[in-house]
Amino acid sequence: MKIERLLVVLGIPVVLGTALYTVIANSAPTPLPAAGAQSHPATLAQAAAPGFDKFKQTLDTYCITCHSGEKPAGEILLSFKDEAAARHKAQEDPEFWSDVSRMVSSREMPPNKARIKPTDADRAAMTGWIAALAGDSSGPRASHFVLHRLNNREYANTMRDLFYLPDTWDASADFPADERGDGFDNNSDTLTISPVLIEHYLDAAERTVNQAMNIDNKGDKAAAAHLNAPTQGFKEDFSDWQQKTRLVIEAFLPRAWRRPVTKEEVDNIMKFAALAYTHDGESTSRAAGLAMRAAIMSPEFLFRLERNSSDDGTGKQFQINDFQLASRLSYFLWSSMPDDELFKAALAGRLHDHLDEQIKRMLQSPRAVSLTKDFMGQWLEIRGLDKTTNCPPELLLAMKGETEHYFNYIVHEDRSIMELLDSDYTFVNQTLAELYGIKGVTGGDFVKVKVDPEQRGGIFTQASFLTLTAKPLGASRRTSPVNRGKWILENIFNEKIPPPPPNVPPLAVDDGKELKGTVRQILEQHRENPDCITCHARMDPYGFALENYDGFGAWRTRDNNEPVDTTGQINGQKFSTPREFRTLLAVRKDDFRRALVTKMLSYALTRGADDADKPALDQICTAVQKDGDTFSSVIINLVKSDPFQHARSSITRRNPEAKP
Repeated sequence: MKIERLLVVLGIPVVLGTALYTVIANSAPTPLPAAGAQSHPATLAQAAAPGFDKFKQTLDTYCITCHSGEKPAGEILLSFKDEAAARHKAQEDPEFWSDVSRMVSSREMPPNKARIKPTDADRAAMTGWIAALAGDSSGPRASHFVLHRLNNREYANTMRDLFYLPDTWDASADFPADERGDGFDNNSDTLTISPVLIEHYLDAAERTVNQAMNIDNKGDKAAAAHLNAPTQGFKEDFSDWQQKTRLVIEAFLPRAWRRPVTKEEVDNIMKFAALAYTHDGESTSRAAGLAMRAAIMSPEFLFRLERNSSDDGTGKQFQINDFQLASRLSYFLWSSMPDDELFKAALAGRLHDHLDEQIKRMLQSPRAVSLTKDFMGQWLEIRGLDKTTNCPPELLLAMKGETEHYFNYIVHEDRSIMELLDSDYTFVNQTLAELYGIKGVTGGDFVKVKVDPEQRGGIFTQASFLTLTAKPLGASRRTSPVNRGKWILENIFNEKIPPPPPNVPPLAVDDGKELKGTVRQILEQHRENPDCITCHARMDPYGFALENYDGFGAWRTRDNNEPVDTTGQINGQKFSTPREFRTLLAVRKDDFRRALVTKMLSYALTRGADDADKPALDQICTAVQKDGDTFSSVIINLVKSDPFQHARSSITRRNPEAKP
């Protein structure tokens, strides 16, 4: 960027302008080594886990036939020379053994067609060794050091709330898009900064401050009244203009930087006000406005900086203070800065002790819609629904509205998270009701309605998911059982599905040509390929169970003039209807609970959950199940967990006690 542009906007000397630019540009979040992983008990250097001989014997008996050689089934190689080789695999791929354990314990593997199957004792030997490998945590664990830049949404919300502007004010409307990491665009590792972005920050700061301070009488008078409230009753004369401006900045700066500030920090920001008086004469609003613009161009505003008050430069973990906790809470639940009540609780030092009541208050706030728009929208990928081709825009809006109203209802009414898998209600407007064949709904407003349990229940039967995963083409509104099954396994149960093997031709069902037979019949021919059977055996039953829904999610009984076949088998249990399929999913409640908690922990911590978080995930899931799986229980237990309550300092010098 051009330094001259910064000087024109801020009206400051070259030396100060260059310094400010350098501070901001050098504050980009740089990923550091995962310091937490070095001290985690589950390292390769720890003592050998018990039972490896029995574990290897079981692998060799039941798994090696398919999972060995140059082309192991599903690209999962389970032939290991010794325990060191098996443990080395955990270092290469931290999720490898947990995936194996899940497939064994859920009885997905060995497949039903296997000639011999392990006994319960054999399965216990396999999962037991893997559990011992993972180890256990004896204390709180924070992951790697995280420096978080406000993403576009957080920046826009914070600017709006900081300056008391209406919901329609979007300071980041023209910003470059944020990259996603681990499925979310608030992932700290992907939130870099660039000169182009700084240009946008400068423009947004100028526009927002001018609007809020009503400069040149072209802004928001109500916002200017809020910001100038500290000066009410102040008797002004020529000699005390700076004191009046200081009262405004002393109230503004702690809110902008989301923490108490020192006299020296206020003094530094007031230097910009002094410059404004020098250049603009007696304009108090312009002076305060320039100081505010300097404050929101600071890394203290643009980043969430969690400092350790006793940092020794060795990257040690620490418990966050009340102000840091207030910011973590507000950006997790609201995607914005803390409100006055959170600030007051933090200032009094009582936020840690009153978390339950604060969380319940925050979940009831209209701002909690962020969990629906930002967390759920990305977790279930509903944000991308509007990119669907060949579907009327008003129908896509209705589909998205149903899922948002549904999730928002679960949040505000503190319902069980298991209702996401199955329930007897949903929310529709007239457009969606007509698609579903529901009578008596008119207009554009969404209303809660009972659904026919034979046809609908939970997010799997909502048109948003069904359309998103079908990629419908042509008048027939064709489906894609593979996409639907893959989406369920990856998004709902947090399972990893490997990419298709090379040199396997794609299915010729999405080229706009007429099909001969049903999609299911074509898929079953495709599955005859031995390179495809392993993954398709996992994915396809979940998709086949939903073949009663066409590419837009409308109910049907025939596909290409032939009867729809929704029969299948998952983990040895058979089903023949969508209702039976949803009942069968109840067996996987533990898997769903952990998947949801894992995703939400990643979103809350603005980083991917890693091995150091596994003990905390166990504790959260156990507590949530005990509490009846209510939504508030997920939030409360996550916020009280060690990863949320702790952070790790940056490494600025080597720990003298560390081994080389």
